[in-house]
Amino acid sequence: MMETLVEAFSIPVIRHAFIGMTIAGATLSLLGVIVVSLHLTAIRFTLMHVGLLGAASGLALGFSSTTGAFTLVLVASVVMGTMVNQKTVAASSISGLFMTGSLAGAFLLLASTGVPAMQVFDIFAGNILMMTRTDVIFTASVGLILVFVFVFAYREIQLVLLNRELAQVLGVPVDAIMTGMFVLLGLGIATALRLVGALLVDAIILLPAMAALRFARNFGMALVLSSLFGLATTIGGFLVALFFDLPVGASAAMVSTLLLGISMIIARLAAH
Repeated sequence: MMETLVEAFSIPVIRHAFIGMTIAGATLSLLGVIVVSLHLTAIRFTLMHVGLLGAASGLALGFSSTTGAFTLVLVASVVMGTMVNQKTVAASSISGLFMTGSLAGAFLLLASTGVPAMQVFDIFAGNILMMTRTDVIFTASVGLILVFVFVFAYREIQLVLLNRELAQVLGVPVDAIMTGMFVLLGLGIATALRLVGALLVDAIILLPAMAALRFARNFGMALVLSSLFGLATTIGGFLVALFFDLPVGASAAMVSTLLLGISMIIARLAAH
């Protein structure tokens, strides 16, 4: 077994993929606490569909599909965060608007520009084994940004997640924090789409946080547990794929699903 690992990690492609997935699992999973706490599961799904339009737009303009998806997801996250802050439109309505418009725009581009549909829909599959050293550095940079924000804006984020009105009274810039969290969410989803496709977005971002929040007693514990579950998802999924010759993304998604299922059973038993 050890010989297999040593041999595998001597290959740069596999080494880059493992390091990139490990970093993503430890850091992008922090965003799941925001998604679950603010009930933004629909919006994170919307941003994935925005990525589809971005991929089609990128190819139509002569760029790569990942560049187009990354850029448009970031832009959409800023716009959606601003609209939510204005409180004139419900978050669910904003989600429906962007999701429907993105899908319609993507298919219209496919029909009018002749962009290969398979290249556009590749954004949903991703390929972690295509990671380069530059991708690893990029992922690490995004991870550092997320950790930095959560450390230095810990109190403000915690108050906004707990009670926005109370946070406003205490002088917290709620609108700025909310917009910032949307931008971070967009950055995380865009990074996950760019590297591993939509399949791993929930496996890395959403499911670890859902498992963590079943045991966490405070915000800090939720962040730590979410990061640990994210690490277990990516490392476990990668090793399963390596030893059993399975797709990395699907293996990680299955490990994440099992972890959440086990956490639900343990939490239920503990409650009794």
